[in-house]
Amino acid sequence: MSPGQHVRVTKRFLFEMAHALRCHDGLCAHIHGHSYVLDVTLVGKPRQEGDHPKDGMVIDFSDLKKL
Repeated sequence: MSPGQHVRVTKRFLFEMAHALRCHDGLCAHIHGHSYVLDVTLVGKPRQEGDHPKDGMVIDFSDLKKL
């Protein structure tokens, strides 16, 4: 990779969520759940600091999770 080139970093989050629709006359009136997938993609230039522990990274995945 040449210096200054942009890189894409994607983190996939999987989560479950439950809900019910109040006053609904169908099956959704009862509590039920869904599975979701959320892909977050960041585009940036990797850090160019040879002495830094995150050299070469666009973002640390632990920092992305916090966001």
